[in-house]
Amino acid sequence: MELRDRIIEVSSDLFMSNGCKSVTMDEVAAANGISKRTLYEHFKDKTNLLEECLLMMEEKMKMLGEKAFSGSKSIIELVCLEHESQSDMMINMRIRFFEELKKYYPALYEKMDKRFTDFHKVTTRKFLERGQKEGLFFINIDMEVVGRMVFEIATIIQNSEIFSLANHSRKQLFRETMVMYFRGISTEEGIKMIDKYLNIKE
Repeated sequence: MELRDRIIEVSSDLFMSNGCKSVTMDEVAAANGISKRTLYEHFKDKTNLLEECLLMMEEKMKMLGEKAFSGSKSIIELVCLEHESQSDMMINMRIRFFEELKKYYPALYEKMDKRFTDFHKVTTRKFLERGQKEGLFFINIDMEVVGRMVFEIATIIQNSEIFSLANHSRKQLFRETMVMYFRGISTEEGIKMIDKYLNIKE
C-alpha cells in the first residue's frame, strides 16, 4: 500500500473513532508513524486530509454495497442482512463524525453530502427496480416518492436529536421504520418473506 493511501486509511479510523474536531495533525502524524513534514507533503491541511478520507469511505461504501447487492439471493434478503448489520456503536460513531463535520467543516460537509445523496438516489432506484423484477415490490409505486421516503427514513434513524440511544437501539429503529416501510410496498410474496424473517428473529 502506498504511503498516501495508508495515511488516509489510518486517519479515517482515527477521525471516525475520535471525531474530526479533536484529532490534530500531530496525532495523525503520530498514528501513522511519520513526521508532520511528511504528512504535509501529502496533504496541504486537515480539511484536505478529511476530504480524501471521505472519498475513500465513499469508495468502500460503493464496493460493499455492490458486493451485498450481487451476493444476496433476493432484495428482501438484502433488507434483512442490512437489519442484522445495524451496530449501535458504529452508527453512533458515524453520527458524531458527520455532526462535527457539519459544524466545523460546513463547506466540506455540503460538498460530500451532495455526493452521498446522489449516490443514495441511484442505489435506491436500483434496489427498488430489482425488487419489482423479483415480484417482491409493487410495480405501480412512484419511484421518486418512494426513493425520497427511504432516504428520509435513513436520515431520521441516524438523527440523535430525534431518537437517542437511551431509548432506542439503531437495530430496533431500522426494523420499526425501514423494514416496515418496505413491507408496506411489498407484494404478498414479499410480505411473506419479511414476516418469516421477523418471526425467526423474535
